[in-house]
Amino acid sequence: MTTSAASGASCASPMLRDRFLNALDASDDVALRDLARHLQSCTNTLPSTTCILLGLPEGSTYAVGALAVIKRQS
Repeated sequence: MTTSAASGASCASPMLRDRFLNALDASDDVALRDLARHLQSCTNTLPSTTCILLGLPEGSTYAVGALAVIKRQS
């Protein structure tokens, strides 16, 4: 994960974000739980179709998506 010191923004690697999306598509709860922990501060924007799938507003971040996944699995 990389962090932008100037803005305080944090973004996960494209590979990690893709793994999260693939785990969602595959309904892989074990992988989702693990990946969501690593994305809790990611400020990158989720694809709009993923926002719809998770019941989130369009433009939500991976952090918001990760928290939704964590809540759903609790």
